[in-house]
Amino acid sequence: MKKKDPFNVDYLEDKAVEQNSGEVMENWDEALLTGRQDTKEVRTVNPLFDYGKIKIFSALILAVFLLLLGRLTQLQVLAGDEFKQAAAENRFRINIKKTVRGIIYDANRNILVRNIPSFDLVVIPADLPKEEEERNRILDQVQSQSGIPATEFAAVLENVNFTSYNPVLIKRNLEREKSLYLQPRLQGWPGVDIEINARRHYEDALAFSHTLGYVGKITEAEFDELQTDDYQSTDWLGKSGLENYYEQELRGQHGKEQVEVDSRGKVKEVVAVNEPVAGSDLILTIDKETQIKVNEIVTDSLEEIGAKRAAVVMLEPHSGKILSLTSMPTYDNNVFTGGILSEDYDRLINDENKPLFNRVVNGTYPPGSTIKPVVATAALEEGIVNEHTVIEDTGSISVPNKYNPDVVYNFVGWDLSGLGPMNVYSAVAKSSDIYFYVVGGGYESREGLGAEKLEKYYQKFGLGSKTGIDLPGEKLGLIPTPEWKEKEKREEWYLGDTYHMSIGQGDVLTTPLQVASWTATVANGGTVYQPFLIQKIIDSDSGNIKENFPQSIKDSVASRNNIKIVQRAMRETVLTGSGKSLNYLPVSSAGKTGTAQHSGSGDYHAWYTAFAPYEDPEVVVTVLVEEGGGGDEVAVPIAGKILEAYFSSK
Repeated sequence: MKKKDPFNVDYLEDKAVEQNSGEVMENWDEALLTGRQDTKEVRTVNPLFDYGKIKIFSALILAVFLLLLGRLTQLQVLAGDEFKQAAAENRFRINIKKTVRGIIYDANRNILVRNIPSFDLVVIPADLPKEEEERNRILDQVQSQSGIPATEFAAVLENVNFTSYNPVLIKRNLEREKSLYLQPRLQGWPGVDIEINARRHYEDALAFSHTLGYVGKITEAEFDELQTDDYQSTDWLGKSGLENYYEQELRGQHGKEQVEVDSRGKVKEVVAVNEPVAGSDLILTIDKETQIKVNEIVTDSLEEIGAKRAAVVMLEPHSGKILSLTSMPTYDNNVFTGGILSEDYDRLINDENKPLFNRVVNGTYPPGSTIKPVVATAALEEGIVNEHTVIEDTGSISVPNKYNPDVVYNFVGWDLSGLGPMNVYSAVAKSSDIYFYVVGGGYESREGLGAEKLEKYYQKFGLGSKTGIDLPGEKLGLIPTPEWKEKEKREEWYLGDTYHMSIGQGDVLTTPLQVASWTATVANGGTVYQPFLIQKIIDSDSGNIKENFPQSIKDSVASRNNIKIVQRAMRETVLTGSGKSLNYLPVSSAGKTGTAQHSGSGDYHAWYTAFAPYEDPEVVVTVLVEEGGGGDEVAVPIAGKILEAYFSSK
């Protein structure tokens, strides 16, 4: 061992330390024993650290560390792909590229419905600020600067899911100036955008409204039902008319684009695009000029006679092709395409004349004497009468009650003085009620058709069933029967019910289109054709054309000879009967008037149904004027003006 040098500096420092340490130790020992120099009490000294608490604290730190480590593992390893996908979805998004609906043309390729640009204000709820205060601040700015009424704005957003990326339409068809004003402000409004979409515009809306129908914003219920068919919450779809019936053909197919967005939901870059496919175009069977002219004639005629409600249909008897369809009063279907105001909609649906109601296919009325050609055909077919059979029209017939002969029921005709001897020609021409009471229900010793056979022939001619026209909501009408009356009214069927059924009264109900259809069946020799409005559907993607051709529903409803007899009887209506005021026409015609009672408090319904030319029918015209009065006084002149205009234009 090295000997310490007492002169070495390190040695001297160590020595000093030893001396100092000795003194300290002595003092420390004394303090431990005495506490103070003047006392001999022994005290216990607490340790400087509490090792129990240190262990607890360390355990807590370790637990927190393990918890954080576990959560980190879950986020990074187990749910990493999920969060990566969510992050990607926030960064990349699939936007819908809206399709455009197909164009609708008339028979001569004149545009009836076109698409025009619409600037639509929309909100993407999930892109709005998450903080409610900031979100409300932005929405308040949007509302005030867009000029949308606060109540309307609040109603749109009332039930919005603010985690959804589905656009919510706030305002359709903004004015161009308003759109330009709002455009630069969109950068400060995350989640708010202006889309340029297509809006429907209807040419000559008042003439075509019931045929074309209109589109409206998809409702929540409709969206829930149709979203699996690629519909979007901001879509518009057909609500009535051809727009509704041909919705699938007209709507087209939406496209998609993948875009990269920034933190405010604004598009930075388009990554990929799948272009939309436009809807198919439709070509009507109706000529624009014919429809406008018919609409003018009916409008002016109703004004002259003080009536408000009417229905007119024209069709080709050898095909079922619709040439004109008019329901009065009409309406402007353009009011729906920009988002109709609630007060305007209330005014339309609360109008007592029901302008939205298509009377041609949705209205049901007692047909009155327009049914008599059908009854005449049935009587001839069943051998109840022949063309020479004569029945005396004395103005009334009396039928005793079968349970109490002292009770007698009188059934009167429209001419109480009587029309005299009637055969099938004069009975149809002069509309003899007595003749058709007898052939329909029988009288005294003469057998009648009876309710069962009347039902059979009514069904043959299309009563009580839909014609199949390509319009929504077509009504069936009603053929009353003993079974029906027992079920619905809890009443017995009487002979009087058969009488009323024979002249188109009582509970018999038909649509104007059904009357036109059975008139066409007589005119063409006995074939029931399905009426149709669209002759061609043109696929916008492939250019393929689907053409609608005439479809017969029933062939030969009666013998050719008996149909010829009924045709001549209807011709006699114009030559000598209730339609003789039409002898001025430059073309021959045949027809049948009708004056139908109804359960309402107003006047009778006025009917006239006709075909022309008589020798080779090209057109059927059926006119109904609700509560117009007599068919010969009201409906016949309207039909005459329409036939005159139609053949003059040809």
